[in-house]
Amino acid sequence: MPGREPSGAEEQIVGDLDRVLPGNIDRRKFLRGSLGAIGATMLAGCSGDAGGGGTVFTAPWKQEPSWGAIHVAEGKGYWEDEGVSDIDGREGNGSDTESQQIGIGNKEMGITDLSTAISVIPATQDTEQLDMKMVAMARSRPLLSLIWRTDEVEDETDIAGKDVLAASGFAATTWDIYPDLVGVDPSEVNIEEGTEEVAAARLANNDVQAVWGSIDLLPAYEAEVDVKLGVEPLTGFGPFYGNPIWVNGEWYDNKDDNVEYMSNVITGYFKALKWSLLNQEEYLDYLQNEVNTNLQTWTEDELVGQHSILAAQAVSLEVKEEGLGYFTGDGVQFSLDNLGPGLVDDPDTLPSADELHDLEPWEESEKVTFSDDEWNQLSETAGEYWSLFEEAEKDN
Repeated sequence: MPGREPSGAEEQIVGDLDRVLPGNIDRRKFLRGSLGAIGATMLAGCSGDAGGGGTVFTAPWKQEPSWGAIHVAEGKGYWEDEGVSDIDGREGNGSDTESQQIGIGNKEMGITDLSTAISVIPATQDTEQLDMKMVAMARSRPLLSLIWRTDEVEDETDIAGKDVLAASGFAATTWDIYPDLVGVDPSEVNIEEGTEEVAAARLANNDVQAVWGSIDLLPAYEAEVDVKLGVEPLTGFGPFYGNPIWVNGEWYDNKDDNVEYMSNVITGYFKALKWSLLNQEEYLDYLQNEVNTNLQTWTEDELVGQHSILAAQAVSLEVKEEGLGYFTGDGVQFSLDNLGPGLVDDPDTLPSADELHDLEPWEESEKVTFSDDEWNQLSETAGEYWSLFEEAEKDN
């Protein structure tokens, strides 16, 4: 199974937290998902993100096939070709952390999961409302899925009385939306938080009967579990958006020529993503040899499997006609209306859809589209995962 080890900086911070936090507080959960604005600013200063100066564009996670397109955009000159050579592409430490980093202005822009961002945007007694806007859709479809053992769970609604693992801080942050969507009282589900590193083994041993988390780990689960797995992507419950490109609101409002600048950033990113989607062998070779040599320890099945899911997730049927990055205000509103009640205590504290997005940069960007032959190639690359999403979304 692919390793997702914490960075040295994160381990150092966790060690520091051990000396100052009460013993009953989970340090990593605090670090990843419970940062107040002051704490996030302090930790950002301590952690020393790798990379040079410039305008930061952060991924939600590590330098893996799922999130490698930002490193292609920077390293292969796609952003430079669009006149925005000052972009510093960096790996992230989870959508919850990166949403807060963008929302308080520690990082100017980046990609994070929409549902996770919704859960941390509202003001609390310890934090102010995060200031961030979505300007394009880096991935049309969300990562979140329920994955279950078909010998123990009848279907996607059969979760009452079952043991379910929320396979990351990201999954734990968003779990409450799932029982809400299938009409099950959350108290009837035995939910526990774990990590992606242990999820496959626990599912294989039947310690848990289902996993809630990122679908990009599905190939690892399938390789280890000896029974057929059921899969229900979040999009099976409606046309939920996946991973927007966000900008910090204050930075964006004060940026000279902000629409032109962001349209060029978007164009460069999506040209890099298209190359990454259509050139699997070259893309994976580039990541292994130029971006993250630790990927050389992954098996071919792990690399190809994650890339295949990326090919299915990055696009939707609308993308073929409209181009990568396409989204609408109505789509944002649908996601807010249907995810908000399961994610925050008071959905009225959430920004409106109009406050949460700005379509102009994407509308002004050069559209990155697919020919019929390229679209067919994409579906072949995605393989079974293409069909999985088609089946899930047939009634949307």
